[in-house]
Amino acid sequence: MNWQLLIILACFDLRHSVFRLKGLVFLIPFLFFWYLNLKFLYESGGEVLASPKSIVIMSMLFNPEIAQILLILYPPTLSIFLIMALASTPAFAMLSGNDQLASDSGRQTFRFFLTRCTRSEIFAGRFLSHYLLITLSTLLVAAMVTIISLLNDQHPAKDIISYAGHVSLLVMIYTLPFVAYMSAISALMSSALSALLMAVTVYIMLIILGNYLQYKSGATIELVPGGFKEYLFDLNQHDLYMGLGGLFAFTCIYVCIGWLIFRRRNI
Repeated sequence: MNWQLLIILACFDLRHSVFRLKGLVFLIPFLFFWYLNLKFLYESGGEVLASPKSIVIMSMLFNPEIAQILLILYPPTLSIFLIMALASTPAFAMLSGNDQLASDSGRQTFRFFLTRCTRSEIFAGRFLSHYLLITLSTLLVAAMVTIISLLNDQHPAKDIISYAGHVSLLVMIYTLPFVAYMSAISALMSSALSALLMAVTVYIMLIILGNYLQYKSGATIELVPGGFKEYLFDLNQHDLYMGLGGLFAFTCIYVCIGWLIFRRRNI
């Protein structure tokens, strides 16, 4: 694989995504969503987020231990960003990656690329482009949240910056399996809209199937990467490593499925 050519393909597709409908379908909802949330985080302030009322609400959503760790031990503004980012990543990954491979595969325009590069370079380049689009957008938001946290949270600046880096890294890793998931779905479909509909449908079916199998067996069974979300809240190192391992495993599985589909497809 020619890494220089791969980077050229990824950068070309990234520029194409930012200024065309392909990327605007993701960027407009993404920016609107985070504009509203950044406004909320700035106006609420660290003291409000760490108030007993907020802790009670967080305890209802997760559990008291997670609530106390995220809102008291760590800067609450960044903790809320982590929760929102993890919750919204599946939806935004589907919006940003629905046309990762689908439209060009359907129109069979990849054959023009094959004169100068291989299928693996096309697949990897599109994967990297999709990942850069969503992670760079998220890192931009994370930088803004860090500034808000420095202004509002009652924590030392050194701790806030360190925690911001930790949170950003977790979100970037959590994004990986969803990008890989969309590469598999997009490699299978022939249009962006069909890929988006298929991605949502399959994801919901996997959640339902996982809950059903868990109900029947009594064991914890995760069929989607979103099931490892709570492991990333850093309650202890064992849970964190388990969550990261699960995310990397899903990434490898989805990438292999996507590559097998794309390798055999007439493009």
